[in-house]
Amino acid sequence: MAQNQNHNEERDFLDDLIDIQDSLQVLSNPLDALMGSLSIDPNTDKPFEPMDYKEIPWSNANRCLRCASGKAEACSRCLDVCPVDCIDIHNQSVRIDDETCLQCGLCVAACPTETFNTRRHTSRVLYDQVARAASAYEQCYITCTRALARKPEGNEICLPCVGMLSADIWFSILTDFDNVSVYLPLGVCDRCRTTTGEEAYTQAIATAEEWTGATVGLEVDGNNLNHNFTRAYIRSQFISNAMNGAERLVSASTPVLAGAKAIADRINSHARSLDKLQTQLDDVMGLRTTDMRQSMLTQDRRLVMGALQHDPDLAPYVKLAAPIWDSSKCTVCGDCKNTCTTHAIDIDERGKLTIKMPFCVNCGACEIVCPEPGALTMVPMNTSELVVRDRKAEETERLEALAR
Repeated sequence: MAQNQNHNEERDFLDDLIDIQDSLQVLSNPLDALMGSLSIDPNTDKPFEPMDYKEIPWSNANRCLRCASGKAEACSRCLDVCPVDCIDIHNQSVRIDDETCLQCGLCVAACPTETFNTRRHTSRVLYDQVARAASAYEQCYITCTRALARKPEGNEICLPCVGMLSADIWFSILTDFDNVSVYLPLGVCDRCRTTTGEEAYTQAIATAEEWTGATVGLEVDGNNLNHNFTRAYIRSQFISNAMNGAERLVSASTPVLAGAKAIADRINSHARSLDKLQTQLDDVMGLRTTDMRQSMLTQDRRLVMGALQHDPDLAPYVKLAAPIWDSSKCTVCGDCKNTCTTHAIDIDERGKLTIKMPFCVNCGACEIVCPEPGALTMVPMNTSELVVRDRKAEETERLEALAR
């Protein structure tokens, strides 16, 4: 994991000025220094309430592989991971028993087709939360309400269960940041009602670590948590304060800080690049099937593809399985196509089956429901197919090269 940057980088005059400023702030306003805040937050005195970090997911049966296929064997991931058996899939509907649901979010992470969703914990939101903390602080900690048992600091991402982060989200995090750790005191999972959570997060983290070659840190002692800002963030904050003193006097509670703005710009740029993937895929292979159904990129798949766009060399290490089609064994019954709720499978008028790999979530349901043995077979995927060419950018580069 990344070491404290302040110990690795030589100090200069700017660091001395920052230290002097901090000392003067303590002397001039000791109460603010003690409270660690220069603004009044109406939620500051609100006690810690674990339910503020939890939410009952809602379901979309149109995304469910089990509902689409009408076959129980197509998928059971959510049913397997739910610690209290509160999910019922019956008669083309997916229901969650609100009375027994622990709001752990494990079903959200387990479902490959986004049948379950919450407002607070979409894949994009979770990534952005981690990105903000990991960019501004020396360490970012991902933890759960039971482990933390208090209001989180700015670099603590408090979840219902750490297991609600999928392997895809972890992969995206590890490709961008090396200062992310899990904070879970020893034995905290042993006494938790979310009995399947520990296995879920250990498998997800292990998969992401294998794909990236990076590691997630583990902290078990709350006394060792590091809440320091990074040196770069502090320096940019100091410079911005010096240059915008007058503006800060007008709106002292919401100062515009160079460090915060840089982080926001980075996250917004990341979001734009993920949104751009849809357009790029439309240019390369089209988004609609023969019967005009639109292929769907899940948020998890966007995160993985976004990471691979940034670092294509990681593609060979991302181990996924995808279906291949044997036309000699296929009767073109359409069961696979009807089961695929991301519409990655298309069958044209001539009976030719095509699989759009970027939209395939590697669930294997198509092979399971296929009545003809060997017509569809799950094999190791060529994950370089998830690196999408930007034809417009390539054309721009070509024209610029010609102009030179």
